[in-house]
Amino acid sequence: MRKPAFTTLLFLLFLSRPAHLQVLPFDNYTIKEGLPSNWITTIFQDSRGYLWIGADGGLSVYDGISFRTYGKDDGLPVGHVWSIRESCKSPGTLLIGTHGGGLSRIADGKITSLALDKNYAANVVTAILEDHEGVLWCGAAWGIYQVRHDSASYFSAVKDSGAVSFIVQTSDSLIWISIKQSLYRYSPHTRQTERLEFDLPPTTFLCVLEDDEGILWLGTKDGTLYRLQHNRITAKRQLPFGDLRAVLDDKEGYLWFVTSQGIVKVAKQSFPEGEVANYTTANGLPDNDLFFCLIDRENNLWFASRNGGLFKLSERNFYSFPFKGLNPDLLNRSAIADERGHLFVASGEGLWEVWKDRHGSWQKFLHQLDRGGLSSDVHSVDIAGDERLWVAYRESGVAAYALTAEQEKPASLSLVGVLKSGRDLPDDPPKGAILGILIDRDDQLWCSLWSVGLVQVDLKTRKQRGFYIEELGESTPQAVCQDLDGNIWVGTFRSGLFAFKPQAGKYSQTRHFTPQDGLASDQVRSLVQRRNGELWIGSRFDGISIYKDGKFEKITTRDGLLNNAVWALAEDDDGRMWIATSVGLQYTAPENSRRFFTHRRLTGRHVGAVGVIPGRQAVWSVSPEELTIYEYGHKNLESAPPPVYITGLRVNGKERGVAGGMKFSYDENLCAFFFNGLSFKGGQPVQYKYRLLGLDDNWQGPTDQRAVTFASLRPGAYTFEVTAINAESVESVAPASLAFTIQPPFWQRWWFIAFCVLILGSILYAIHIVRLDRLLEIEKIRSRIATDLHDDIGAGLTHIGLLSQVTLQKSGIRQRLESDDGLSEPHGEVTWQISSNAARELGNSMERVGNIARELSQAMSDVVWSINPQHDSGEALQRRLSVFAHEICRAKNIALHFEVSEQMAGIKLHPELRRNLLLIAKEALHNAVKYSGSPSVSVKIELKGRNIIAAIADCGKGFEINSPSHGNGLNNMRSRAEKLGGACEIVSAPGQGTRVTARAPYKNK
Repeated sequence: MRKPAFTTLLFLLFLSRPAHLQVLPFDNYTIKEGLPSNWITTIFQDSRGYLWIGADGGLSVYDGISFRTYGKDDGLPVGHVWSIRESCKSPGTLLIGTHGGGLSRIADGKITSLALDKNYAANVVTAILEDHEGVLWCGAAWGIYQVRHDSASYFSAVKDSGAVSFIVQTSDSLIWISIKQSLYRYSPHTRQTERLEFDLPPTTFLCVLEDDEGILWLGTKDGTLYRLQHNRITAKRQLPFGDLRAVLDDKEGYLWFVTSQGIVKVAKQSFPEGEVANYTTANGLPDNDLFFCLIDRENNLWFASRNGGLFKLSERNFYSFPFKGLNPDLLNRSAIADERGHLFVASGEGLWEVWKDRHGSWQKFLHQLDRGGLSSDVHSVDIAGDERLWVAYRESGVAAYALTAEQEKPASLSLVGVLKSGRDLPDDPPKGAILGILIDRDDQLWCSLWSVGLVQVDLKTRKQRGFYIEELGESTPQAVCQDLDGNIWVGTFRSGLFAFKPQAGKYSQTRHFTPQDGLASDQVRSLVQRRNGELWIGSRFDGISIYKDGKFEKITTRDGLLNNAVWALAEDDDGRMWIATSVGLQYTAPENSRRFFTHRRLTGRHVGAVGVIPGRQAVWSVSPEELTIYEYGHKNLESAPPPVYITGLRVNGKERGVAGGMKFSYDENLCAFFFNGLSFKGGQPVQYKYRLLGLDDNWQGPTDQRAVTFASLRPGAYTFEVTAINAESVESVAPASLAFTIQPPFWQRWWFIAFCVLILGSILYAIHIVRLDRLLEIEKIRSRIATDLHDDIGAGLTHIGLLSQVTLQKSGIRQRLESDDGLSEPHGEVTWQISSNAARELGNSMERVGNIARELSQAMSDVVWSINPQHDSGEALQRRLSVFAHEICRAKNIALHFEVSEQMAGIKLHPELRRNLLLIAKEALHNAVKYSGSPSVSVKIELKGRNIIAAIADCGKGFEINSPSHGNGLNNMRSRAEKLGGACEIVSAPGQGTRVTARAPYKNK
């Protein structure tokens, strides 16, 4: 019976052993980064994503870049904070539990405080809850207080008075309270409080957590963990790591507790028998005395300590193992992984084996090897095709070990053979030290000897098959690899790259490449052939050469390489290339990509070896200080998209408030925007994409800059938008935006333009009115001139004509002119004696006076008619010409055919056009009546297009057009038509009548 009990005890001890074997990648924040103190008491993430930290020195808020601290000078009643919560009733308002200052609220940067009681202990607030009804529950060092409408009252339903550890409301609305050594449960529906009795030893419950399945986990001061289901305890476990002060659920099946002895990690599924891991300063914790823990919405784990500040665990897929005496630069064989995923590491301490157990924790084991007479340090390691492990001892030889694998335990290694220097391997002290070994697919062992050469050993016969020194230019081999065709490639210290082809068990050199052939450098440090046939060659100082199809391609830092000193290369199952350099580890995108990526956890140290762990989607790398394992295939829980905020605006160099709808003047057009995306993920900084709608709708970036400036913006409406991208390439759900308007100068404002339009319209209207007034005045003047000409000059000329006629009649001169003798006329007593010649001359003169007077009167009548505005229509022209034509034709008994088109009746004619057309027609009619001897005359006036056509025709005797004896009448008609911009065509011949056609462009008034 004792043996089974003893075995069970050993098994339980193994399961609960501290996880001191691996170093976790914690980020540490202290007063150096801006925290008010290294004693952190609590952590809280608000609804906006900001992280609030309670400390001995006050309250800090962290935005992923810097800390902003609130202390007594900012209104905090006391410089020590125990608890932080956000009001659900008033989002954005933080509730702060202080040490002696009661309950504080911080909203919009302003702090107000409320004392819960006169008792000092009542104002030491260690726990805060806002229940579903909006009531604040404050757990203090003196009991529980409820706050309603800024009025605090003691909650007497709990009989105990003393320090409150927690107040938590679960999903069923029940409120759980731990005070002193009692656990209470309050129902808001029944208003009843009950003290829970679980028949447990007296203890203080320090923390409680409800997981996604509704299970409650309770941690106590004596280190006991209880699982509570359906109001009963279903499992418990005593943990030997001190009091369980706070707990979080990492969403991957584990509970993390903080204690005075570090972090305790418990697997929920295998509770209570499963493995429990304890992480302390040996695992990378800056401090073991921890107070609080939190998982944020990006699934980062945060821990608050008593002396070490604040810790963050972002990447749970990085593991580091410090080892002494690591020698990474050894043909990339300072470590090797077997098919089970167990890793063997050569170090100055011996051979380490590292593996991941079924609980997800990495373990390590130092093998005590039977060296078979070999001495010195373990220097290099490789595994043959028969699963034998070969270990090189730097100065004495190589030993083979049969490997008996066990999945959950370290392998058993038994010595099965030795290759000694000086016996099985060349020996040339002090040269000849083993730099490294490599076993190819044909079970040929290749051993590089410093300054001696390369030795080939057939592992099947354990016999040396070849020794290559002259073929390598007497240079030390630094890298060896076997290609897909079985050829061996050797990179040397200073002689470049060599290729060897197998022939009858040995190898003969077939090619030698140097920088003259396109090789980046003759100092080769690493070799690997990819599945696509590319041979990657890493050099000491000149980056990577890629050889394929007889050509070299060179890659350096200009192409994205992290560093040009490339010590080791490896390809994983997805086609990524892993590149070990002097400043860290880098990798490419899968499948033949030339895009390079770098994780900050993999940089900052010399990496001399790299390899892949089969079946784990993990890569290992070796630096002089430690072994690092990166599970690149481990899918972290999807983190929440990072919120992004516009934190500042500067216009023309002046700070402006960040508020939508702002308006700036036209010369305030230099705008600088400041923004921040809240992400606490490691790996790389938050990146941003941005755009300014109104200027360019296309997104710019991504960039890690948190400010952008736009200069010389034109007046208009703009909206600045920015979105954040965290280290896991998760982008913000919606961009932060800020709308603003740059107003145009006053001369471009609508009201100014409207005013100018109004003024211009008024001016134009005034001009129009003035023009109308002028036209009216002109019309009045024309009417007055016509009236004056008619009434005065016309009447006078008519009077002259009448007088001349009367004089001739009364004197009887006309009758007496028929006799040749003189005439005598008694007049009173005087008798005038007039000679016949004088009488004849007087009669002719008086007759001419009358004729001239009548002609002037007629011409004056035409002038008066043409300027009279009442005669501006085509119809007036028709009437005037018709009257004249009928009178003149009737006097000579000539038949008249008068025709005017209908279009002429309604049009308006310019006075000059009317007058000249009338005179041309009258002249043509006068000539036809007086000279043609025609029995008929036709007159036709019409509108054709934009021209007025007046045609006068007779069928008389006609005349010769070119005869000079026709006077000025014909020329006058032509001249009048040309003045109007038209022409007058006269067609006539003796005996064929005459036709006068006048054409003039139509002009209205």
